[in-house]
Amino acid sequence: MASSKPNSCCSCCSGFIITIGLMALFIWLSLRVDEPKLYIDKIYLPALNKALNTTAKSNTTFTFLLKLVNPNKDKGIQYDPIHLNFTFYNTLNTTLPLGNVTVNGFYQGHEKKAKKNGVVEAGVKNLTASVKGVVDGKVYLRVDYITAVKYKILVWYTKRDRLWGGANVEIGDSGEKMGKKSVRLGGKEPRVIVSGAWKVYGGYRALLVFIIGLGFT
Repeated sequence: MASSKPNSCCSCCSGFIITIGLMALFIWLSLRVDEPKLYIDKIYLPALNKALNTTAKSNTTFTFLLKLVNPNKDKGIQYDPIHLNFTFYNTLNTTLPLGNVTVNGFYQGHEKKAKKNGVVEAGVKNLTASVKGVVDGKVYLRVDYITAVKYKILVWYTKRDRLWGGANVEIGDSGEKMGKKSVRLGGKEPRVIVSGAWKVYGGYRALLVFIIGLGFT
């Protein structure tokens, strides 16, 4: 009978450790959050629609549709006002201001999607003349956002988490965003537009320089 006490003690300790481990895992899963995802679903600049007449092209406003996705299965998201800034590329790696707007803050439930329409008054008098294609005749806008969110876990809210990001958006001849796929406003999108010009890499660059050098000898 005496020999059973150590086994009983070990069983209790093992059970306690397992219980603590499961509780820690539950708490970690409860507190772990995934950031919301923001997309530019649509954008339309009438002044850049080549099919419209001159009068319509004098329109200095443009519209957009912002899509917001809450990927959390058991957590809601309370958004602060979302500030959007629109610029356009006048060279491959520099932009000029186009306009900005603020989307009102709101609450988004578990795994819900939301779409917010907006109208922006451009800060330039002549969009058609100001916004020109800089890469193979194409027009690119830059859309950046900044906001803060609180996550709702059961009945409690977390502290505010500041979010920001952006993306380059190509505009077609219709004045609309190119492609049907929404553009993710991520935090790692490069600001520099990649040129479509032919590129030479690695040893081929050295070979090209050598051949050009032979031509001048």
